[in-house]
Amino acid sequence: MRYLPKVLLILLATSLIVQVAFSLQWPIAHDEAPLFYEAFLMHSEGRIPYRDIFDFQMPGSYIAYYLLGSLSGFNAFRIRILDILLLAALIFITYRFMRRFGKTPALAAGILFGLKYLQGGPSISLQREYLLLIFLALSLLVGMRDSLTPRHRLSLGILFGLAAVIKPHAALGLLPFLLFDIADISKRLNKSLLKAAATSILPAAIGFTIPIAIVIAWLAFNHALTPFLNIASNYWPLYSQINGQMEITPQAERISFFLNQVWRLGGSGLWLIPAIIGGYLHQNKQTCLLASLALCYAIYPALSGQFFPYHYIPFIYFIILLAALCLSTFNFQPSTLRHGERKSNRQGNAFNFQLSTFNLSLLSLILFTVILFSVRPSAAFIRQINRQPVVTSTDRADEIALFLENNLEDGDIVQPLDWTGGTLLAMLETRARLATPYIFDFYFYHHVSTPYIQSLRADFMDELQKSSPHFILEVTAIDKPWITGQDTSREFPELRAFLDENYSVTIQKDDYVIYERH
Repeated sequence: MRYLPKVLLILLATSLIVQVAFSLQWPIAHDEAPLFYEAFLMHSEGRIPYRDIFDFQMPGSYIAYYLLGSLSGFNAFRIRILDILLLAALIFITYRFMRRFGKTPALAAGILFGLKYLQGGPSISLQREYLLLIFLALSLLVGMRDSLTPRHRLSLGILFGLAAVIKPHAALGLLPFLLFDIADISKRLNKSLLKAAATSILPAAIGFTIPIAIVIAWLAFNHALTPFLNIASNYWPLYSQINGQMEITPQAERISFFLNQVWRLGGSGLWLIPAIIGGYLHQNKQTCLLASLALCYAIYPALSGQFFPYHYIPFIYFIILLAALCLSTFNFQPSTLRHGERKSNRQGNAFNFQLSTFNLSLLSLILFTVILFSVRPSAAFIRQINRQPVVTSTDRADEIALFLENNLEDGDIVQPLDWTGGTLLAMLETRARLATPYIFDFYFYHHVSTPYIQSLRADFMDELQKSSPHFILEVTAIDKPWITGQDTSREFPELRAFLDENYSVTIQKDDYVIYERH
């Protein structure tokens, strides 16, 4: 029985290595394409987000993709290499802080998360929740200890500040560290709760402020702070009303929608079974910290209100850490397990070994069952081993890219009417220049009656008329995708009139149209 987890880990590690090798062939897809294209515009044209590019992401997202794009030269294969290096770093960091529970759970935690990450396929690759996970893992490497020093608290603040400039609600995970630290200070140093809180929170707050202050200074220096605040105050409240099905959720239905989605845990609830068992077997401060972080990041998707699959990446990570603790019982001598007391005579030890062997068999069966139902290869990997192409919007992107390569001339500029439908990947691959500050057009089709969206439409038309791009690329397929629900529309009369008057259709397919200026 003692060899069972080792055999399981070898099989899982082999599967991970094979899937990693196949993932090197994955194309840039989904959110990667627009974010890398925006980073390309920053790198090649010196454009600054919010000032020269209209988008609603946090500044840290642009900085992260700018660094990844610069390191890779915006090459798809090199981007995949960086993705795998990040995964390897995450597995290594995870092993380091999980080592206190034993080698087996430390290895299992990293390997299982790697498999779950690759399970998402190209559309989950390098999502922002994945990028900020490095900071969350480092926070455990720093903070998973019996007591913290001021330097530790400062470091935790910096790490969660870095996560927050990518996604603000990622900072939620700092709360458990502070609460456990305050309790420790109050008990160990016999301080009042107020003094303990000040001792813990002050250095963490200073650290948290440092990356945020640097980002604010960068935006202010580049005259992008005011546009950023304008987007945050006017567009964020509108975007937050779009749910995971790309629908506008009416205010009266939002609570029921939230409650219906929260308990689903992104389809990862089965991991709770081994996680609860792992927590029961290790009733200590470090395990409670992991459980608290899992709870925080189970709540995390509700704060955005959208419940997209990638929003659950941090939760999946922490719940897998807890589930991996089931395997730590294999590192103990049978007489040390909580299921039997230590005996001083040989007969007692033999009886305890029998109980432990039964329980170890049961634990391995439970974890194996959860893995069997929850961990599986991605659809992209299955298609690859069947010698089929990876089906994404990149098929459309290849056609558009070929057209641009054959028809773009020096000085030509292009305007996409798309979101994640492939045109931005085509523009990235051909290094096409953007005509206006607007990367996407989905802003124009939801909350269409609000003054802010009306102002965006008017500004877009002004920019379009001034720039007069050579080509306009419009994706009409459902995977664009479209926003539906109350106060949405697929009509933009001013844009249609502009196209009819100044452009002719060069290519028309079922899923996209290419317009060329007369």
